[in-house]
Amino acid sequence: MNSVLEQQVDALARLASTIRTGLTQAELAVPPINELLAELAEMGVCNFEYEGPAVYCRPAGRSSDYDESFIIYSAALTLPGGIGAALWSSCEYSERAERFYSEPIDLRSRFVAFAQCPGPVKALVVSHTGKLLDGLLRDVRLIGGDGLAASQF
Repeated sequence: MNSVLEQQVDALARLASTIRTGLTQAELAVPPINELLAELAEMGVCNFEYEGPAVYCRPAGRSSDYDESFIIYSAALTLPGGIGAALWSSCEYSERAERFYSEPIDLRSRFVAFAQCPGPVKALVVSHTGKLLDGLLRDVRLIGGDGLAASQF
């Protein structure tokens, strides 16, 4: 094999290993978290949305040779909904990046549940789950009353 081909084979092996490892971790960690988030949503902890970084980008069509547009998945947590991803076109994502911080973004219409996410998205969302949960736990507080101790998770 020539050196370029060997480098490509090595790159493919690293890509497969990264996705495989992340997918294994994600399939163990995220479903139980989503069960707890669904339980919280059923109890009225809802109307929360958190977005993490973009985790996966691919051509909108079968190849970038034929289509210049891309789709982008970013890590997301919505209640109800749980951990998953927000799906953007490359044009929408660029426009979103230029928005002012105070302008709210509706993630619910873009939300893809974890179970429906492509493998690479699942594999990469798991590494941002902690930060997404930090946002929720920061914003949900029990203040007390009727015997409940004031607490913040």
